[in-house]
Amino acid sequence: MTKESTISMSKTTSKKVVQGFTLIELVVVIIVLAILAVIAAPKFTSLKADAYVGQMRGVSGAIGSAKELVHSACIISQDCDSTAAPSGTNTIVVQGERITLAYGYPRHTEAGIARAINIVDGDDFKITTFTSAGRSGLRIRPAADYSVNDCEIRYSEPLNAIEQPLIEKDIAGC
Repeated sequence: MTKESTISMSKTTSKKVVQGFTLIELVVVIIVLAILAVIAAPKFTSLKADAYVGQMRGVSGAIGSAKELVHSACIISQDCDSTAAPSGTNTIVVQGERITLAYGYPRHTEAGIARAINIVDGDDFKITTFTSAGRSGLRIRPAADYSVNDCEIRYSEPLNAIEQPLIEKDIAGC
């Protein structure tokens, strides 16, 4: 073999450059991505439910605090009758908001407990009324999933002067 033929052979073999991925590499990457999707997808889908549960727990806590705050303000106020039956005229101003009362606690209306916790029917919440087992009240649900019946907070005003308001949390279906 001559010197020229040896040089030409080495030049042709050195020009072979493999580009791209092999089929096996692509299949391995797709399998790894599929495994990650199967593991991670359920975690991300439950985030929405967790957010609604947190939101409804926050509403429940706000209602509990507001009812006690309003009741305390009524007891120490000379102008408030904590034994008066529900009426539109039995009110108290707390933190600049006029709250309607039933036996010294916020009524289950938008002018009562909804105003006391500063929420309105709209983008974040759907506020409706309910009647169940002889008791009526205010129902608060996430506005985005209004059709869901198992994600709500229900507030009922006291039925007499010795009773406290009833707060029910139903968040199992959020």
